[in-house]
Amino acid sequence: MGVLVSLTTKGNQSVPERNRDLLQKLANDVRSRLSDWLFAEGRDTMEEAVGRELTKRGLMLAVAESCTGGLIGHRLTQVAGSSAYVDRGAVCYSNRAKTEMLGVPAELIAQRGAVSKEVAAAMARGIRERANVSVGLSVTGIAGPSGGTETKPVGLVYIGLDDGTGRPITQEFRFHGDRNVIKQRSSQAALDLLRRWLLDKVSK
Repeated sequence: MGVLVSLTTKGNQSVPERNRDLLQKLANDVRSRLSDWLFAEGRDTMEEAVGRELTKRGLMLAVAESCTGGLIGHRLTQVAGSSAYVDRGAVCYSNRAKTEMLGVPAELIAQRGAVSKEVAAAMARGIRERANVSVGLSVTGIAGPSGGTETKPVGLVYIGLDDGTGRPITQEFRFHGDRNVIKQRSSQAALDLLRRWLLDKVSK
């Protein structure tokens, strides 16, 4: 997933250097404009970009998923060699699973709701601690088509990241589309949050 930007030139093929220079200038302009949103060049996917950064830093990841149902883990492990940086993933769909498998307090779920930044943070912390790894990533949300309310509509998603510093990161998203689209966009947003954290481009 993501937006693919392709650059081509049209001109005098007898002067390839001029075309190459123009392409390089355009590429530099695109890099400057997209800045932090540019995650790869060539044919790399988001999961490949994340895996590369985790490997560079020697970090291990564990993922706790609710509304995405294991999609993040699936995408990460589609990359050959991902066992070097992916430790485990847990699909904790029910409130009971969040409490039993991740240690999310039942009282917190009752007070804030399963779809909340507080629960996302607790999920990320829980999976990181139980896996004893460098970083925990979590997602909880309402993929629809039912289950939404006026205050928590379909498409509301919270993503959490915990690195053991005591300063968890949470982000709120409101996606539109059908169930599959929301799941795909949620997985992409989670991987992008992890990518930007690895590059130290996320405010805590």
